[in-house]
Amino acid sequence: MRPPKRVSVCSKPRKALPGEVEFFLGDVTITYERNRVVEFSFLTLADSGAFVTKAPGRLNEALALVRPFQWQVWPPIITTLILSGPVMFMVMEASSLWRPRNRRALPRWDLFWSCIWFNTTIFLRQTGREVSKSHKVRLLTVLLSFAATYVIGDMYSANLTSLLAKPGREPPISTLEQLEFAMKTQGYQLLVEMHSSSYGILENGTGVYQKLWRKMARQPYFLIESVEAGMQHVRDSKNFALLGGRETLYFDTRRFGSNYYHLSEKLYTRYSAIAMQIGCPFLENFNQILMQLFEAGILTKMTAEEYEKLGGELRTDKVKSDTKEKANSDQADDAIAGQQVTTGEKTKTVSTAHLLADDKKLQPISMTMLQGAFIVLALGYSISVVAFSSEMLMKILGAHEVKCKITKPKVDTTAFQNFWVWCEDVYSRLAPLSSEDDSCMTLDYIE
Repeated sequence: MRPPKRVSVCSKPRKALPGEVEFFLGDVTITYERNRVVEFSFLTLADSGAFVTKAPGRLNEALALVRPFQWQVWPPIITTLILSGPVMFMVMEASSLWRPRNRRALPRWDLFWSCIWFNTTIFLRQTGREVSKSHKVRLLTVLLSFAATYVIGDMYSANLTSLLAKPGREPPISTLEQLEFAMKTQGYQLLVEMHSSSYGILENGTGVYQKLWRKMARQPYFLIESVEAGMQHVRDSKNFALLGGRETLYFDTRRFGSNYYHLSEKLYTRYSAIAMQIGCPFLENFNQILMQLFEAGILTKMTAEEYEKLGGELRTDKVKSDTKEKANSDQADDAIAGQQVTTGEKTKTVSTAHLLADDKKLQPISMTMLQGAFIVLALGYSISVVAFSSEMLMKILGAHEVKCKITKPKVDTTAFQNFWVWCEDVYSRLAPLSSEDDSCMTLDYIE
């Protein structure tokens, strides 16, 4: 199968063309297009493609009361709460179908609402008055109490406590399909390094890569000079994603702060090597040295130590700048920027790097996390006010209607009936006369 016609050669391997340099000592991704102009040594790095996005933000803490259970669990719970009252009413009224004499004096409608309210108090763990003292109702009450207290209530309380101690987060973007959907619905923008292998994969790719490339073409910009610039874009803005090598992105997240980024799954495999001129005489020497370093694990160790060193320098500079700003702004923040621990005559300064807030640690519950409970309380008060107002309005209207009935003038039904009888008698006398006149007029017309 022939490769696609849309090809682009990285600027780095072009330096290894004849007339410039003999080889390019660096991790250059091996691609088909680059193999046509340069020659590669033994593998220096086996990597895979990935993309990085901003770390998922925290979910709204006001809605924490509904998150202990997934949305698939809430419909059965609500259905159980709604049907438990009618079921208890049916259990109580079942005996009255064949023994009507044992029917209680309480009206059915009042009994129905009493059953619903009693079951609501059971699920809310409140005290209530028993609707009936029969054994079947007590057995049903015990079953509902077990279900509400030891199954639903305890699981809800345990999950809610863990969520309040460690708040939940938004679902992360980990696959290309999720990234495409986010670019379509949430306005995400995908960035890629200029003249990189990831750029070539997007430009010449098919399937989901082609869809991503078409969406990237409609962006204001998508090419960046370096991976570091892309990492800063992703850290400073929410709707940005960066495509590149997974190892490079992984170590860069450690450099800039792993709590700011989310690394996706492995997308594809890519290999890096040293780019040389075609027919370079040093190729065999490089291959022997690289194979020895690779077998001994020195290449992996050197790469990890180098990125750890860069990350340590970046964190140290950041700690120094933060400490200086906090010392100038407020002396009280010195406990956060650095603590001095005195042991005898020596004073030890605890580095700020060890005191930086880690977002993954458990945090104490604050009033912000509990605002959902106050929202529910305010909603309950509002419903109570509406119910109380409607009951008072109905009571006032009922009293006014009774008052109107009392003050309405009474009609003498006897006189009215006599008048109606007199009208019927008059009508019965006049009806024959009118019929005779009509018949006479008809005969005159015929003649």
